[in-house]
Amino acid sequence: MKQNLYKRLEQLESIHAAALKKAAYRAAARSGVEVFGELMRKYGIEPLPGESQMDAFACAAGLSSGELRDLLWQRSQQAGP
Repeated sequence: MKQNLYKRLEQLESIHAAALKKAAYRAAARSGVEVFGELMRKYGIEPLPGESQMDAFACAAGLSSGELRDLLWQRSQQAGP
């Protein structure tokens, strides 16, 4: 009986440690939007009033918003799972 209890306690401690590790990773991680915005500012790309970040990026790349969307969609299809 005690062995089962100790084994279960060990499993719960392992699960708890993994949950703490995951929570710490998520707290430290930045979202893709944050990273993208930081890179845009680094290269001096700022959206105009009423312009989205993606529109500003497309303009800086010499593309229309639709062209950028199509290019990103095509690349996502090539990347695979």
